[in-house]
Amino acid sequence: MDELTRRDVDRRFGALVGDFGWPDEHLGNSAPGAPALLVRRLRDGDSIPVGARARFLMTTYDNAELTAYGWRTDLRVASGDLLNLPGLKEPGIRLVEEREHYLGDGEGGVVVDVSRVWVEELVRVPRSRLTQAGSWLQPVLEDPNEPRVEPLSPVPGRKHLIGSRLVRALEDGRYDVDLRAVSGPLMSRDGTLAIAAVTEEQWYRWHQGSYTDSDRSVGHIPAEEVWVE
Repeated sequence: MDELTRRDVDRRFGALVGDFGWPDEHLGNSAPGAPALLVRRLRDGDSIPVGARARFLMTTYDNAELTAYGWRTDLRVASGDLLNLPGLKEPGIRLVEEREHYLGDGEGGVVVDVSRVWVEELVRVPRSRLTQAGSWLQPVLEDPNEPRVEPLSPVPGRKHLIGSRLVRALEDGRYDVDLRAVSGPLMSRDGTLAIAAVTEEQWYRWHQGSYTDSDRSVGHIPAEEVWVE
């Protein structure tokens, strides 16, 4: 790594304490755009992406009256086969919690109507999408059944990082996914800002008490390469 000038250190420290952001494109990354999550609703007849992250739209009725409505997140698609079970209005798909996806036997979970499951896919969007502040009424005004894009954000300006999902931009334009932050921004002696991170599997293993220092195989990632969900 080339020796940093005082101006380089000042710029990086400013990004740590302020909200300056990084240059429009990371040096060495020739692929345009920034990472984002494409969230799309599954339909009967779609190919089922086994292992994909998923969300389940929960609805609860009492005497035909809607009493609860909301999202259950941090799920994974557990099987590529649609199931016909009593109580379902259409073929169902089996989901498991992410903890079970990484650490369990994969035999548990819940089966829900396929059209109530939304899956997440990492895509690229123009950088301009990062600064477009949508109305808080946007989910109400738009068709709730249409796919939507949720842009990721760079590290600068994020006040709370520990536990956040991270995506690392690689030099060849690809991304390293399924990472978790286990620290806030750190500064090395040479002025490089970094984030300590572990894989998702290590994150869940840490929470169940079997995490050790040797599990931290990801190490410290330069903040310039990190995007936060």
